[in-house]
Amino acid sequence: MSKKNNHIVILTPGFPESEADTSCIPALHLYAKALLDYTGYEITVVSFHYPKKKSAYTWNGIQVYTLGSSPFISKIMLWHKAYRFLKQLNREKPITALHSFWLGECALVGHWFSVKNKTKHIVTLMGQDALKGNKYVGILPLKKMELITLSPFHQGVFHKNYNARTAIIPFGINPDDFSPSESKTIDIIGIGSLIPLKNYMLFIEIIAEIAKEKPIKAIIIGDGVLHNELQEKIQLLHLNDIILLKGKLSYKQTMHYLAQSKILLHPSEFEGFGMIFAEALQSKTMIVSKKVGSAAESPNWIIAHTKNEMAEACRKLLSGSFSEAGKNTFLLEKTVQHYQDIYDH
Repeated sequence: MSKKNNHIVILTPGFPESEADTSCIPALHLYAKALLDYTGYEITVVSFHYPKKKSAYTWNGIQVYTLGSSPFISKIMLWHKAYRFLKQLNREKPITALHSFWLGECALVGHWFSVKNKTKHIVTLMGQDALKGNKYVGILPLKKMELITLSPFHQGVFHKNYNARTAIIPFGINPDDFSPSESKTIDIIGIGSLIPLKNYMLFIEIIAEIAKEKPIKAIIIGDGVLHNELQEKIQLLHLNDIILLKGKLSYKQTMHYLAQSKILLHPSEFEGFGMIFAEALQSKTMIVSKKVGSAAESPNWIIAHTKNEMAEACRKLLSGSFSEAGKNTFLLEKTVQHYQDIYDH
């Protein structure tokens, strides 16, 4: 049970502009809704950049405030604006805990406010903020902060780069949101941003190898700077009838296609957690990935490193079926319980 007066304030770069907006940081907005549903806390979200227009609105029972970021407002002005808003919010309804997402500007403002107002502050790293080159690390006292990473892999990368300790709290999903019984009409699916780090050139090369031996159907969901290059590579390898680039879809549409797929092929070079892994397992979709994020070898999950290893792993899983022995263990209820322990103490 929650403490009645708890007021949790979430600081984030972006948040859905409406309940119909399901593609904006799914892991975060699903967590915020579950936090409200499971605990009954009063939750306020302060979003720095998206939606861009300054506004106040209610999202699934949660009060959301946007700061009205624009190219004409400097970062420092935006941070002062955020700080002033937190002061006002704290006067109206004392803040039990600030929870910043990403070790970036939200964490900076949250730390600044927490020190001056003696407020509990938690920072959840969300992925690439654990990599080298994070400019905020140099101005934040990491060893005095309560930092959370999403997986042992994520924790290890961050510790290696910055010699700072973190707790681990994975994200999760709500099983009731999934319908895994759809027929598996897609052989292999890729889901993610079309950027170099996600490595979809390798995805196409792997599909090309498998397609030499058997008919196959594959799709990639996502958009990004490499879209045109990927389309050119598909044409160059004569895979137009085999790989379809679907572009950016809503969360619901993406999960629909995932449920129809036999294998999630995830060639990314880095993931902090990989929410898509939990979503795949709940959809009874097998996985081939590198050892990133929450990757864990199981009857339904093969970890591979090279193109040949990943192609062979896909062949092996295509000849089998999802094993009920390897169910999804990443559940939102567990995520909320872990954070509730931190908020309450």
